[in-house]
Amino acid sequence: MKVNELPLALYLSAKVRELDRFAIETTPITGYALMNRAGQAALNTLQTNWPDATSIDICCGPGNNGGDGFVLARLAKQKGLAVRVFCVGQTTEKPFTEEMKQARADWLALGEEIISFQGQALLADVIIDALLGIGARAPLSTEFQQAVQAINQSQRPVLAIDIPSGLNADTGYFDQAVKATATITFIGMKLGLVSANAIDVVGELFFDDLGVETAKANIQPDAFRLDYNALISQVPKRRLSSYKGDNGHVCVVGGGQSGYSGAVCLAGEAALRAGAGLVSAVVAPESLPLLARGPSELMCYGLEDSASLTTLLERATFVVLGPGLSQTTWAEQFFAAALKTTKPLVVDADGLNWLAKNPVKREQWVLTPHPGEAARLLACSTYDIQSNRVEAAKAIQKKYGGITVLKGAGTIICDGNHLFVNAGGFPALGTGGTGDVLAGLIGGLAAQGLSLFLSAKLGVSVHSLAAEFEQSLGARGMLASDLFLHIRSLLNPSEG
Repeated sequence: MKVNELPLALYLSAKVRELDRFAIETTPITGYALMNRAGQAALNTLQTNWPDATSIDICCGPGNNGGDGFVLARLAKQKGLAVRVFCVGQTTEKPFTEEMKQARADWLALGEEIISFQGQALLADVIIDALLGIGARAPLSTEFQQAVQAINQSQRPVLAIDIPSGLNADTGYFDQAVKATATITFIGMKLGLVSANAIDVVGELFFDDLGVETAKANIQPDAFRLDYNALISQVPKRRLSSYKGDNGHVCVVGGGQSGYSGAVCLAGEAALRAGAGLVSAVVAPESLPLLARGPSELMCYGLEDSASLTTLLERATFVVLGPGLSQTTWAEQFFAAALKTTKPLVVDADGLNWLAKNPVKREQWVLTPHPGEAARLLACSTYDIQSNRVEAAKAIQKKYGGITVLKGAGTIICDGNHLFVNAGGFPALGTGGTGDVLAGLIGGLAAQGLSLFLSAKLGVSVHSLAAEFEQSLGARGMLASDLFLHIRSLLNPSEG
């Protein structure tokens, strides 16, 4: 069994159930044997993470997730731990599965009791969440809300079995969920464990395949986690004889009013740090003085006439449209002029807000909305976006074409045929300018000849890892420009 080796493949809950059925129907293993493996994996995780724990309180729901909890209870008791099992939502109105019946019976056969949860304090060294599995949907019933609240208020370490109760296994959304210290999940990685706000409740994530050979099931994953090592290996080394003309020319269009040129500076420098040979920056005339104080390597233009942009774009390889663009008349004209180019683009920030007002569909672009911009693109609420980020990313891609990068915790990259998720989230990125850096980074990679999809995936991965390195100093106080040296290092791994 492979524990804490997280697979790249991600599944929605319906396919996880298919994997369960595959294991039971095509191998000699029974459903209860699979449940016993899950209980043993949970015990292994418990003992690895809390080797000094002598007591556990297990909160069991009525389904097979609760059955996993009963198996863990029995195995832990046999190991000498003090164990209390609390049942929640277990009534005669809803029959137990055969596996759950057996797990309960084996626990009771030890002469142990099952305690009905009535709000008792949870006082053991470690609390086990075995309330609800992948089928749970918000909102939780009152009794489960009370149990979740009791677990979260216990101030004890919490191990969640398969998924923190209350967390949607498909979307990563929750109204109220167990805040786990660690989660051990089984058979197939659930997409919801690495999407949206799941990072706030999952804790350290462990995986055990329970001996199920998912590759033989021929069940296609719904998405994949980004893998930096696999992505960076696809970037060709530069020829010794290469020069700036070989490495692409990025044109950043933004800075539509005074005070907005910083976004253009950040996007432009990010494109340079990504390896672009040349970067031009186009802003409104009033933004030019501040832009000129930026990196000396930027070629800066303060243009009044959008017709002049057309000439400049003819020399560019790639366009980054939107950083600091604003909502001025100048911005509207230059947005329209930029969209006339046949060159590939990244559209970000106010470029997306103009796009929402003037929807068009094209294939050779990357859209990089945050949740608010995504809501405007789809004419819905931010809640609609965050409650199902995967479907939101798919909807944006379907409406506008190209590639969608839906930013936020568990950033999603979608090209209409494939879905990738950048597992995790870094609060250090919650500061102005980091989105401009990502837009420039993707543009700089694509300008060098990488495909749009590879540029988007690698850009997101490198951006995230750079933030992770910076966050070692703390989540507060990082500047977007602090990412640059890490970006250069990550894009040159063999030379670092």
